Amino acid sequence: MITWKNVWLICRNYREGELRHSWMSILVVVQYTSIGVLLLFSVYPSGRVFPEEYFPWFTTIAENWQSVLEEFTRLEADGLNDFEPYVSFPQAIPDNLWTKLNHSKRWNTLHLWRYGRRNENACQACPQTVKLLESLPLAHLADRAPSAFFSILAPRTHIPPHTGVTNARTIIHLPLVVPQNCSFRVGGETRQWVEGQPFAFDDTIEHEAWNNSDSPRAVLIFDVWNPHLSPEEILFLQRF
Repeated sequence: MITWKNVWLICRNYREGELRHSWMSILVVVQYTSIGVLLLFSVYPSGRVFPEEYFPWFTTIAENWQSVLEEFTRLEADGLNDFEPYVSFPQAIPDNLWTKLNHSKRWNTLHLWRYGRRNENACQACPQTVKLLESLPLAHLADRAPSAFFSILAPRTHIPPHTGVTNARTIIHLPLVVPQNCSFRVGGETRQWVEGQPFAFDDTIEHEAWNNSDSPRAVLIFDVWNPHLSPEEILFLQRF
Protein backbone atom coordinates (compact mmCIF):
# COMPACT_ATOMS: atom_id res chain seq x y z
CA MET A 1 0.00 0.00 0.00
CA ILE A 2 1.32 3.47 -0.90
CA THR A 3 1.06 5.82 2.09
CA TRP A 4 1.99 9.49 2.30
CA LYS A 5 5.25 8.36 3.91
CA ASN A 6 5.94 6.08 0.93
CA VAL A 7 5.02 8.83 -1.50
CA TRP A 8 7.52 11.15 0.18
CA LEU A 9 10.27 8.77 -0.92
CA ILE A 10 9.39 9.18 -4.57
CA CYS A 11 8.40 12.86 -4.66
CA ARG A 12 11.80 14.44 -5.06
CA ASN A 13 12.61 18.08 -4.28
CA TYR A 14 9.56 18.71 -2.11
CA ARG A 15 9.68 19.62 1.59
CA GLU A 16 7.43 17.53 3.78
CA GLY A 17 4.97 20.38 4.36
CA GLU A 18 4.49 20.77 0.60
CA LEU A 19 4.02 17.09 -0.14
CA ARG A 20 0.26 16.69 0.13
CA HIS A 21 -0.36 19.83 -1.95
CA SER A 22 2.12 18.77 -4.65
CA TRP A 23 0.67 15.26 -4.85
CA MET A 24 -2.92 16.42 -5.10
CA SER A 25 -2.00 19.07 -7.67
CA ILE A 26 -0.99 16.31 -10.08
CA LEU A 27 -4.54 15.02 -10.12
CA VAL A 28 -5.73 18.50 -11.06
CA VAL A 29 -3.04 19.58 -13.51
CA VAL A 30 -2.42 16.36 -15.44
CA GLN A 31 -5.45 15.80 -17.62
CA TYR A 32 -6.88 12.26 -17.69
CA THR A 33 -4.71 10.99 -14.81
CA SER A 34 -6.29 8.11 -12.91
CA ILE A 35 -6.72 8.52 -9.17
CA GLY A 36 -6.20 4.74 -9.00
CA VAL A 37 -2.49 5.08 -9.85
CA LEU A 38 -0.43 3.14 -7.29
CA LEU A 39 3.03 4.63 -7.81
CA LEU A 40 3.48 8.10 -9.28
CA PHE A 41 6.67 10.14 -9.58
CA SER A 42 5.20 13.60 -9.19
CA VAL A 43 8.09 15.72 -10.49
CA TYR A 44 8.24 14.13 -13.92
CA PRO A 45 6.56 15.75 -16.92
CA SER A 46 3.53 13.79 -18.02
CA GLY A 47 4.60 12.06 -21.22
CA ARG A 48 1.35 11.48 -22.99
CA VAL A 49 3.49 10.57 -25.99
CA PHE A 50 7.18 11.00 -25.22
CA PRO A 51 9.55 12.77 -27.63
CA GLU A 52 11.57 10.25 -29.63
CA GLU A 53 14.87 11.78 -28.52
CA TYR A 54 14.41 10.14 -25.10
CA PHE A 55 14.79 6.76 -26.81
CA PRO A 56 17.89 6.68 -29.04
CA TRP A 57 17.44 2.92 -29.41
CA PHE A 58 14.31 3.51 -31.51
CA THR A 59 16.73 3.38 -34.45
CA THR A 60 17.63 -0.19 -33.46
CA ILE A 61 13.95 -1.10 -33.50
CA ALA A 62 13.48 0.54 -36.90
CA GLU A 63 16.38 -1.51 -38.26
CA ASN A 64 15.01 -4.81 -36.91
CA TRP A 65 11.23 -4.51 -36.92
CA GLN A 66 10.85 -6.58 -40.10
CA SER A 67 12.35 -9.57 -38.24
CA VAL A 68 9.72 -9.12 -35.54
CA LEU A 69 7.00 -8.94 -38.19
CA GLU A 70 8.28 -12.13 -39.86
CA GLU A 71 8.14 -14.02 -36.54
CA PHE A 72 4.66 -12.71 -35.83
CA THR A 73 3.56 -13.72 -39.35
CA ARG A 74 4.77 -17.28 -38.70
CA LEU A 75 2.79 -17.40 -35.46
CA GLU A 76 -0.26 -16.15 -37.35
CA ALA A 77 0.22 -18.79 -40.07
CA ASP A 78 0.33 -21.47 -37.37
CA GLY A 79 -3.16 -20.46 -36.28
CA LEU A 80 -2.39 -18.28 -33.23
CA ASN A 81 -3.03 -21.34 -31.07
CA ASP A 82 -1.05 -20.01 -28.12
CA PHE A 83 -2.74 -16.60 -28.11
CA GLU A 84 -5.10 -15.83 -25.23
CA PRO A 85 -7.60 -13.07 -24.40
CA TYR A 86 -5.86 -10.12 -22.78
CA VAL A 87 -8.81 -9.53 -20.45
CA SER A 88 -9.54 -12.55 -18.26
CA PHE A 89 -11.39 -11.58 -15.10
CA PRO A 90 -13.56 -14.10 -13.23
CA GLN A 91 -16.95 -14.41 -14.89
CA ALA A 92 -18.77 -13.69 -11.63
CA ILE A 93 -17.57 -10.09 -11.26
CA PRO A 94 -20.15 -7.33 -11.85
CA ASP A 95 -20.41 -5.71 -15.27
CA ASN A 96 -17.74 -3.09 -15.86
CA LEU A 97 -15.87 -1.42 -18.71
CA TRP A 98 -14.16 -4.74 -19.56
CA THR A 99 -17.30 -6.87 -19.74
CA LYS A 100 -17.47 -6.93 -23.55
CA LEU A 101 -13.82 -7.99 -23.88
CA ASN A 102 -13.66 -10.35 -20.90
CA HIS A 103 -12.40 -13.76 -22.13
CA SER A 104 -12.88 -12.53 -25.67
CA LYS A 105 -10.35 -13.16 -28.44
CA ARG A 106 -11.33 -9.85 -29.95
CA TRP A 107 -8.31 -8.59 -28.00
CA ASN A 108 -5.91 -11.49 -28.23
CA THR A 109 -2.34 -11.66 -26.95
CA LEU A 110 0.77 -13.81 -26.76
CA HIS A 111 3.09 -12.89 -23.89
CA LEU A 112 6.85 -13.28 -24.17
CA TRP A 113 7.15 -11.90 -20.63
CA ARG A 114 4.24 -11.39 -18.26
CA TYR A 115 4.74 -9.57 -14.96
CA GLY A 116 8.44 -10.34 -15.14
CA ARG A 117 8.03 -14.04 -15.92
CA ARG A 118 9.43 -15.33 -19.18
CA ASN A 119 7.24 -17.54 -21.39
CA GLU A 120 9.88 -19.96 -22.65
CA ASN A 121 7.74 -21.55 -25.36
CA ALA A 122 6.80 -18.19 -26.85
CA CYS A 123 10.36 -16.90 -26.60
CA GLN A 124 11.72 -19.96 -28.39
CA ALA A 125 9.27 -19.31 -31.24
CA CYS A 126 10.45 -15.68 -31.56
CA PRO A 127 14.25 -15.62 -31.09
CA GLN A 128 14.87 -12.43 -33.07
CA THR A 129 12.12 -10.57 -31.20
CA VAL A 130 13.55 -11.73 -27.89
CA LYS A 131 17.08 -10.73 -28.94
CA LEU A 132 15.81 -7.25 -29.81
CA LEU A 133 13.87 -6.86 -26.56
CA GLU A 134 16.78 -8.03 -24.43
CA SER A 135 18.96 -5.32 -25.98
CA LEU A 136 16.57 -2.63 -24.68
CA PRO A 137 16.23 -1.08 -21.18
CA LEU A 138 13.26 -3.22 -20.15
CA ALA A 139 11.81 -2.44 -16.74
CA HIS A 140 12.83 -5.32 -14.46
CA LEU A 141 10.92 -5.74 -11.20
CA ALA A 142 10.48 -9.13 -9.56
CA ASP A 143 7.00 -10.55 -10.31
CA ARG A 144 5.93 -7.20 -11.80
CA ALA A 145 7.90 -6.36 -14.94
CA PRO A 146 8.68 -6.53 -17.73
CA SER A 147 5.67 -7.44 -19.78
CA ALA A 148 6.11 -7.89 -23.51
CA PHE A 149 3.46 -9.28 -25.83
CA PHE A 150 1.98 -9.40 -29.29
CA SER A 151 -1.41 -7.68 -29.21
CA ILE A 152 -4.04 -8.43 -31.87
CA LEU A 153 -7.14 -6.25 -32.02
CA ALA A 154 -9.94 -7.77 -34.07
CA PRO A 155 -11.87 -5.81 -36.70
CA ARG A 156 -14.55 -3.46 -35.39
CA THR A 157 -13.21 -3.65 -31.83
CA HIS A 158 -12.75 -0.89 -29.25
CA ILE A 159 -10.50 -1.04 -26.18
CA PRO A 160 -12.25 1.25 -23.68
CA PRO A 161 -10.55 4.14 -21.85
CA HIS A 162 -8.33 2.88 -19.04
CA THR A 163 -5.13 3.68 -17.14
CA GLY A 164 -2.05 1.88 -15.86
CA VAL A 165 -0.73 1.87 -12.32
CA THR A 166 2.67 3.60 -12.44
CA ASN A 167 4.70 6.10 -14.43
CA ALA A 168 7.93 4.44 -13.31
CA ARG A 169 7.60 2.53 -16.56
CA THR A 170 6.96 3.72 -20.09
CA ILE A 171 4.89 1.72 -22.57
CA ILE A 172 6.28 1.13 -26.07
CA HIS A 173 4.12 0.24 -29.07
CA LEU A 174 5.81 -1.25 -32.13
CA PRO A 175 3.11 -1.41 -34.83
CA LEU A 176 3.41 -4.51 -37.04
CA VAL A 177 0.17 -4.80 -39.01
CA VAL A 178 -1.99 -1.69 -39.21
CA PRO A 179 -5.03 -1.50 -41.53
CA GLN A 180 -6.66 1.81 -42.27
CA ASN A 181 -9.13 3.25 -39.75
CA CYS A 182 -7.15 2.21 -36.68
CA SER A 183 -6.33 4.79 -34.01
CA PHE A 184 -5.03 5.24 -30.49
CA ARG A 185 -5.78 8.00 -27.97
CA VAL A 186 -3.70 8.94 -24.93
CA GLY A 187 -4.93 11.95 -22.98
CA GLY A 188 -6.08 14.56 -25.48
CA GLU A 189 -3.97 13.24 -28.36
CA THR A 190 -5.30 10.78 -30.94
CA ARG A 191 -2.91 9.25 -33.44
CA GLN A 192 -2.65 6.42 -35.95
CA TRP A 193 -0.16 3.59 -35.66
CA VAL A 194 2.41 3.47 -38.47
CA GLU A 195 3.96 0.09 -39.25
CA GLY A 196 7.56 -0.11 -38.06
CA GLN A 197 7.48 3.22 -36.21
CA PRO A 198 7.57 2.78 -32.41
CA PHE A 199 6.25 5.33 -29.96
CA ALA A 200 6.30 5.66 -26.17
CA PHE A 201 3.64 6.91 -23.77
CA ASP A 202 2.76 7.18 -20.09
CA ASP A 203 -0.05 4.71 -19.47
CA THR A 204 -1.11 6.40 -16.23
CA ILE A 205 -2.73 8.84 -18.65
CA GLU A 206 -6.14 7.62 -19.83
CA HIS A 207 -5.86 5.83 -23.17
CA GLU A 208 -7.96 3.75 -25.55
CA ALA A 209 -7.74 2.11 -28.98
CA TRP A 210 -9.95 1.40 -31.97
CA ASN A 211 -9.83 -0.93 -34.94
CA ASN A 212 -12.59 0.29 -37.22
CA SER A 213 -11.29 -1.70 -40.19
CA ASP A 214 -12.20 -5.11 -41.56
CA SER A 215 -8.79 -6.64 -40.75
CA PRO A 216 -6.86 -7.43 -37.54
CA ARG A 217 -4.37 -4.92 -36.13
CA ALA A 218 -1.14 -6.27 -34.58
CA VAL A 219 1.28 -4.43 -32.27
CA LEU A 220 4.22 -5.55 -30.13
CA ILE A 221 3.82 -3.92 -26.70
CA PHE A 222 6.45 -3.82 -23.95
CA ASP A 223 7.53 -1.67 -21.02
CA VAL A 224 10.83 0.07 -20.30
CA TRP A 225 11.95 2.35 -17.51
CA ASN A 226 10.70 5.93 -17.57
CA PRO A 227 13.54 7.87 -19.21
CA HIS A 228 13.43 10.47 -16.41
CA LEU A 229 14.35 7.91 -13.74
CA SER A 230 17.86 8.11 -12.33
CA PRO A 231 19.90 4.91 -11.78
CA GLU A 232 19.47 5.43 -8.03
CA GLU A 233 15.68 5.57 -8.36
CA ILE A 234 15.65 2.39 -10.42
CA LEU A 235 17.68 0.61 -7.72
CA PHE A 236 15.26 1.92 -5.10
CA LEU A 237 12.25 0.57 -7.00
CA GLN A 238 13.89 -2.83 -7.43
CA ARG A 239 14.05 -3.17 -3.64
CA PHE A 240 10.23 -3.19 -3.32
